[in-house]
Amino acid sequence: MESSDKIFCGIDIGSRTGKIVLINNKKEMIFSEIIKTVASAAKTYAGLTELIPENLKNITASAVTGYGRESTKTMTDFSATEITCHYLGVLHAHPEIKTIIDIGGQDSKVITIDNHERIKDFAMNDRCAAGTGRFLEVMMERIGFSIEEFANLDISEVEPVKINSTCTVFAESEVISMVSRDVPQNVIASSLARMVAANTFFMARKTRPEAPFFMSGGVSRLAPVRFHLEKLFGAEIKTDKFSQLMGALGAALFAMKETEKK
Repeated sequence: MESSDKIFCGIDIGSRTGKIVLINNKKEMIFSEIIKTVASAAKTYAGLTELIPENLKNITASAVTGYGRESTKTMTDFSATEITCHYLGVLHAHPEIKTIIDIGGQDSKVITIDNHERIKDFAMNDRCAAGTGRFLEVMMERIGFSIEEFANLDISEVEPVKINSTCTVFAESEVISMVSRDVPQNVIASSLARMVAANTFFMARKTRPEAPFFMSGGVSRLAPVRFHLEKLFGAEIKTDKFSQLMGALGAALFAMKETEKK
């Protein structure tokens, strides 16, 4: 990196993980890291910024987004909503995308894009835990799968059973009942993945989603959820190795954009 390059920092403090991205003035990602969220948003912020290499600490501007942004916005130059940052991050990495599906630890959102230029509509669920990453973590513990085992599970030949409740507490009761009846683990896992996908699909309908689709957030790495989303939407759901970083990338791009305005 040349000494004349400016560095912009984006931080996304979620309920389960904290993410940091640094970009240069060519909008190239030059550093990224993901850590587990700790006791408070401020401590997660401190943990992330401590990881920045010495040669990249001359930050031109920074922005924060996510679950913890209200608690940490005085520590950065700018703050921005998750909707804005996921839109900016995904469209920078994949400019062809028309619909973004983001499922995180404790919320989910769908963003539709108009002519690759602006946000057309969005829907967000941050009140019900069913259909989020944390819900799946708890349910996998119930059936004896680690989240890593679930992430790579092939359920393409598995017929799911309907979980009637969309409430976390009642859904958990149904899962416990299935376990007691010796329903196979992969069937329960597929059923839970379909429940999460269905919750997202029904939320998304009012935004009139269109392909191409991209999935960001921690749940994007869970293949069974993507499998059921693709069946419900009738289209491929793209993702990539940086899918968890899209909010932080968008925050860095937002910091650059706001700095240029000034």
